[in-house]
Amino acid sequence: MVNLQSVQASNAALRSTISGQVALFVGATSGIAYHTLLEYAKNSSKPRVYVVGRNDTTLSKITAELEALNPEGTFFAIKSEVSLLKNVDAACEELKSKEKRLDLLLMCPGYVKINPIYNTDGLEETISLHYYVRARFIQNLLPLLSAPPTSRIVSIHGAGNEGKLNENDLELAHSFSVRAAAMHTATMNTLALAEIAATHPSISCLHVFPGIVMTKATEHIVAKDWVLPLRLLWAYVVLPIAKFFAVTLSESGQRHLFHATSARYKPTAKPGAGVPLQPGMTVAIGEDGREGTGCYILNYDGEPIGNQNLFDEYRKKEMGKKIWQHTDEVFDRVLGVSGKP
Repeated sequence: MVNLQSVQASNAALRSTISGQVALFVGATSGIAYHTLLEYAKNSSKPRVYVVGRNDTTLSKITAELEALNPEGTFFAIKSEVSLLKNVDAACEELKSKEKRLDLLLMCPGYVKINPIYNTDGLEETISLHYYVRARFIQNLLPLLSAPPTSRIVSIHGAGNEGKLNENDLELAHSFSVRAAAMHTATMNTLALAEIAATHPSISCLHVFPGIVMTKATEHIVAKDWVLPLRLLWAYVVLPIAKFFAVTLSESGQRHLFHATSARYKPTAKPGAGVPLQPGMTVAIGEDGREGTGCYILNYDGEPIGNQNLFDEYRKKEMGKKIWQHTDEVFDRVLGVSGKP
């Protein structure tokens, strides 16, 4: 476990180490990514930060808060309902019209539903937010992410929950369940990010499990379509136990800033990229089981997580390429366009 004191020391060194970063935060108007955004603003030197959200009032409030935390920074709102892929494209075009580089892409959009909900893209919405939307941001923004000497992608989702994919139904159009959706999107995030890191050695890619964090979304996860006993069990048994073991939002934000900026999670191409390692700290083990290889599958505490044998099996089968091929096919079907990492 990377102890919190080391995390805080690394974050405090960010301002004097790195200046003028361009960052995009998706799914950061509340919860884990919002608190990461606050930590980023508080600790950064002259950043240019873009926040994607769907509500003008919320976005205005957040940008004002960020400006108060860091008067030297520049903060922009991009209004977009990113559950639809065409809106992801529009948000990316807005960013590309203003910037020629991107140093950090941090994504945490999504929620949990028991029953599938299909949007006008024809995709199950939670699966889309947890994987396809993130993949589209990555794909659209690869030219900007490739422009600086190094950059970083952080996807906060389900690292460690990877498993055997149903390769005949990757979208789960015919076999949806909450468990299957969580496993599929976690596995596809990991495989897609590993492929990006392998083919773009200046970009480090992190898939992170945030741990148990008591966000508003977590506390209000009970849905009207849950049967009453399940709702009572969640509210009066599961939540109280979870709160006992939960990571606070403040700590979660600090840890994810560390993930987004520390040289512990360097890209393949450049040792030392990021805030220098704290005393006694080493470069993390990558998805391929070796130190510093550009793609990191992490628990909330910054340590590697996941089934190494599964990762090795899928790497031998070149599943990362197959996932991107499938992803392109989905984009082509929904949007009439595609692109390759």
